This record gives sequence, C-alpha cells and structure tokens, in this order.
Amino acid sequence: MQSEHSSSWSISFDFAGVPTTIHPSSWFVLLLLGGAYCSSSDGVLPALVFTVLGMLCLLVHEYGHAFVCRWLGGGHSVVHIASMGGVTRSEYPPPTRAGHILMVLAGPAASLLLGLFGGVVFGILIGDMCAGILFSLLSPIPGALEATPWLELNVLQPVQEAVFTDVFSRYQILVFLTLFEICVWWTLINLLPIFPLDGGQTLFLATRNEKLTACIGITLCALLVIVCLVNLLFFSLLLSIYFLYLNYQFLRAHR
Repeated sequence: MQSEHSSSWSISFDFAGVPTTIHPSSWFVLLLLGGAYCSSSDGVLPALVFTVLGMLCLLVHEYGHAFVCRWLGGGHSVVHIASMGGVTRSEYPPPTRAGHILMVLAGPAASLLLGLFGGVVFGILIGDMCAGILFSLLSPIPGALEATPWLELNVLQPVQEAVFTDVFSRYQILVFLTLFEICVWWTLINLLPIFPLDGGQTLFLATRNEKLTACIGITLCALLVIVCLVNLLFFSLLLSIYFLYLNYQFLRAHR
C-alpha cells in the first residue's frame, strides 16, 4: 500500500534473509498516532513507547508474510515500512491459492501472537489476568470501562492500583499494555474485508471476484465514515475516506 521509495534517511538492513527498509515517514506517522493515542498529561514518553512498539508490530507483521511465503515455496521477499504501514513484496506468491491465503493471513497471525504475549505479561504484572485482558480490549473504547459498575470495580480498579504502586511497575505496565493494544486492535482492523487490507486481500483470493470485493469494501468504508462522523473521530474518518477511494478505484479498474 505504501510508497517504496527510499531516502537518505531510510534505515536498511537484512533480517533472516529478508531485505528491509524503514522510511522516515513511518516514524513520523507513528509519533502522530502515539500523540493522539496518549493523554497529553502523561508527557512525551507514552508517545515514544507507542512509536517504538508500533514499529515492532509492523515489522513482525511483515516478517510473518515474508517467512510463510518462503516456507510455502514462494519467491524472495523484501519488506518496506513507510507512511501508513508496511508492505511485503515477493517475486512470486506460494504456488497454490491456499498457500497464498495462508501467506496473507500469516501477517495478522504474527502480530496477534505478539499482542497476546504483551497481554499475558500485562496480566501477570497487575496480578489479574482476566482484568488485564478485559482492560486491554476495552480501554481504547471511550466510556466502555465505566459503562457498568462491575467493569469499573473488577477491571478498572485493579489496573489503577497496579499502575500507582511504583514508578518502575507503571512503566512496565505501560509497555506491555501498549504492545497488546497496538497489535490486537491493528490486527482486527487489518482483517476487515476492505481492499487492500489483509482481510480484503483474503476475500479477493477466496472469491476471485474483484467486483464483489470492491463493493463489500465500499459499503463497509461508507459505514465507517458515518460512524466516524457521528463520534467525531477525525483521524479514523480520514482513513475511512482514503480506503473508500481505494476501493472505488479498484472497482473502476475491474468493471
């Protein structure tokens, strides 16, 4: 999805036989997202933690694609991280359609496993695994934890008590909570049947129907635009409009 043009500021390296390039624009976008994700009263550290862990999640996701592609008989892969995310390019995909689908789904699976690791460690740190997982899933949703007295007492309170135990524990909790939320929520979004997200690519590979894939993507993006407008989610609104445009172009190209 992203531009693959490198610059003199790009970071290039080889990881386990996969050439990788990180464009500086990706750091900038992640920092902006981190600033929007974190409270301004928390200072700059949470945004920096978000930026580093966001990059880790992107790399793990793309390496999931690349390694499974190689394992299933696909061609040599290269990874580019730029702007809004990453892309893995292979000389050719695995030889079977099932293998190609597995390659596409391997990225979300890899980032989800990383997120679950973060969630488990977060639960261990606060001493309540159930509360940790529920808090991680619900805290990004405004007002979700305050919706019922049970959630506030059994989920929000244990986390708040752990966070304010001491400074060291607080930063440990911040790291693993952020890792869980980034990986899990980005994975869920990435699995939406919207082209060219992995969910949309999987839908296309499974149906071989460009028009159906584009129409489902357009419909879902239009619904997301309405939801974002109602809830004043401006950044999500811009993303929804962007993907709506991409799916419209995809439909036009395959009429």
